Amino acid sequence: MKNFIHFITFLLLLITTNSIKSQELKLKGGQVFQDEKAIFSYDKKALNNEFHLFILNTTKTILDIQQVHRGGGETSAINDYKKLSFPIQKITIQSSMLRTRNWKFIIQLLLDEKVFDSNGVINIPNLERFADKYNEKISH
Repeated sequence: MKNFIHFITFLLLLITTNSIKSQELKLKGGQVFQDEKAIFSYDKKALNNEFHLFILNTTKTILDIQQVHRGGGETSAINDYKKLSFPIQKITIQSSMLRTRNWKFIIQLLLDEKVFDSNGVINIPNLERFADKYNEKISH
């Protein structure tokens, strides 16, 4: 039953994000561009398993994203999940629904959900709503 609920949630995520008309987002040269304007800086580490988003041209962290690998063998990928950490707000989201999504998709989703704006200002009620929607609290 839990897998069915995850599947339905994933389908709704896919449908809503594909139907939203978003501004074009690009990740290039350590900067995130929205419609050709640099809005954030970023860094990738650990063989592209970690993504760190910063206020533009600073080291002030907005968001850390980690691809967490669990288990081993042929089915290990289905056990993986994304861990989104908002260090200033001390909020962590663990989501298997986002495990196959790339960094660009996640940043666009957070902008679309108005979790933060292009200046990096976090909207706490929207962040809490996003956490309620996607946090599966995978590791206890």
